[in-house]
Amino acid sequence: MNIIIPQNIFSALFALSLPNKYKDKVIIKESSLISQDLEKDKKNIALIPSLDLLKHQELFVSKKIGISFGGILSNSYFYFIPEQTTFNKILLKGDLSSNDIILSKILFPELFGVEPEFAIDVNPIDFQNNNYLIVGVDNESYPITKNGISFTEQIDGMIDLPYVNFVLASYEKDSLLEVENELLGLDEKIEKQIDELFGKLKLDSDLRNYLLDNFQSVYYDFTEIEVEGLTELLKLPYYHGIVEDLVDIKFV
Repeated sequence: MNIIIPQNIFSALFALSLPNKYKDKVIIKESSLISQDLEKDKKNIALIPSLDLLKHQELFVSKKIGISFGGILSNSYFYFIPEQTTFNKILLKGDLSSNDIILSKILFPELFGVEPEFAIDVNPIDFQNNNYLIVGVDNESYPITKNGISFTEQIDGMIDLPYVNFVLASYEKDSLLEVENELLGLDEKIEKQIDELFGKLKLDSDLRNYLLDNFQSVYYDFTEIEVEGLTELLKLPYYHGIVEDLVDIKFV
């Protein structure tokens, strides 16, 4: 059994907080590939983008552990050309997942009344001439220096609940329960070690301070509020005609 995680600061903190017996079992993958990897070896456990459950409804999902956000901190940020009055295109960079693609297509018509074109971009970043959605470690310290707009805050505005970005899931119920039980109280554990953990990540000092100032809005423990947030999040693609059926989450 391995534990597969996406490449971002928040999943890195999760991995660093695992009991020692699991740390050599951690595998880092692109977010978009993790659920496919679970299909190849169903004994594995993974932090998967929550909207991957739209296509992988047979997965068991932890009701106690995941990665959620409830404020300015986010794994994804929008960056818009300064002083523009309208826009029709957003470039996508970083560790993109189903969440970023699907929810962006819902957000802009719902909140801003526009339906921009989205295109994956491999060129150097040019904030003066392009609008971006940047995901994962590619953000570095951009939220501070380039006025990044939190993806999380936009989702919060739609569902008025925490944004569940990643869920802990597996095809193997017993393995999932085993790891879940080892991680109870993860919020408190990470909070107590946060300085040490950030030291291991060797973060830019501005980014480190930004994270520390706002880390109270990151949640690893699930409560009924996060469970409700996930349930409501998964309804959005149905209500907006992106999928035909509502998801029945197999919580354990």
